[in-house]
Amino acid sequence: MVQYCNNGTVEAQNASVEIHFDPFFTILNSSIPWTSANGNTYTFPVGDVGPGQCGNFKVVFNLSCDALLGQTHCTEARIYPDTLCNEPFNWNGPELRVEGHCSGDEVVFQIRNLGESMQSASSYIVVEDIVVMMPTISNPFTLQAGGMEVITVPANGATWRLEAEQAPGYPWGTVASATVEGCGANNAGGVSLGMVNKFPQDDASPVVDIDCMENIGSYDPNDKQGFPRGALEEHYIPLQQPIDYLIRFQNTGTDTAFTVKILDTLSSHLDPSTFRFLGSSHNCYTNLISANVVEFLFPNILLPDSNVNEPASHGFVKFNISPKKDLPHGTLIQNSAAIYFDFNAPIITNTTWHTLGEKFLNANILNKMPDVVLEVFPNPSTEQATFLIKSPQSWKGNVLLYDLAGRQVAQQSFVNNQFHINTKTMNSGLYWFRLESGGQTLAVGKLVVVQE
Repeated sequence: MVQYCNNGTVEAQNASVEIHFDPFFTILNSSIPWTSANGNTYTFPVGDVGPGQCGNFKVVFNLSCDALLGQTHCTEARIYPDTLCNEPFNWNGPELRVEGHCSGDEVVFQIRNLGESMQSASSYIVVEDIVVMMPTISNPFTLQAGGMEVITVPANGATWRLEAEQAPGYPWGTVASATVEGCGANNAGGVSLGMVNKFPQDDASPVVDIDCMENIGSYDPNDKQGFPRGALEEHYIPLQQPIDYLIRFQNTGTDTAFTVKILDTLSSHLDPSTFRFLGSSHNCYTNLISANVVEFLFPNILLPDSNVNEPASHGFVKFNISPKKDLPHGTLIQNSAAIYFDFNAPIITNTTWHTLGEKFLNANILNKMPDVVLEVFPNPSTEQATFLIKSPQSWKGNVLLYDLAGRQVAQQSFVNNQFHINTKTMNSGLYWFRLESGGQTLAVGKLVVVQE
């Protein structure tokens, strides 16, 4: 479903939507015809769109069986005309765009300046899964109008992300970014998945929208998701980061549902004045029925039950909202929704959560204390990994292990500066660890487990 609106005061004439579909998608049909198709880029004319007018159309596609289970697929839409005439949209400075692709044994990122020449230097970081490369890649660069900077990293099966600082005052976000998933293979012969949506997409511009979704097997048909998902098990996101919420529902009853109602009680840390409706599977009415309760009403939806028509039994609604200003680091934002099918008792979705405060793991091994040097060997490990803390002080505390999704999978205490972790029973793959003692972080890093 593609939803578009003219939020301006002048008619947009001969408007069109250009969509670049994920390369694993094969387009079958759409509710309006496309006028051109160049590879996986399609153009859909939507005609004249008056002030305050909205519309939508559907595109049906098949997902290739060559895709890995859990792989992320991104689609980017851009609407034309894309010129904006009111402040602060008249931006006459640099405009950075990051592109990334897999090229043999490398991941190649390109930072392009689509605007005016840069008057001051910017920097960039490269993130491997959720680990900032160590030593940190953060080199100042200056690009003339039309200039380009190229950065390469190894194709090792990790999900690589590059973030480049936009010039001060740029109206559509503070960083340009791109992410590349599934290039090469790690030591276990696989790739890391589920990382793309942990971070924001580079679509703050009102004429661009990027949607990234992971393919999945069976799932709970009535659920709620928040994007970006955030890093680590705390789901860290930057302060003031807008959140896209997606609520999905399915009629798994025994008869047609005539009315579906969703009540979403917003967290007190979210600002209702920033609420933006992003689209829905069926026509619906949106009402703010109290200071922090949003109602989505689907009257006469005629949603068939899954036994009669499984594909048509699904629906969704999507909206965007921002945290309140000046919230402290560590603020927890939780949300769930209630879904009503006709006069039945509500179905309560899962609870989403985000923690304000950007956080990456910094490693290969990053020693946090000035008198601590940590060695881990062998790494990769098959049966046992030895942790050796080189320090004049004797330490005791805990080592915590996390999987690629940021979930804590193990915790082990240590009482001296050398200890061992049994890796024989662990699945092959990449893990992150953190050494803690007395509330202090001694070191963080990566541990690779390979089972023969």
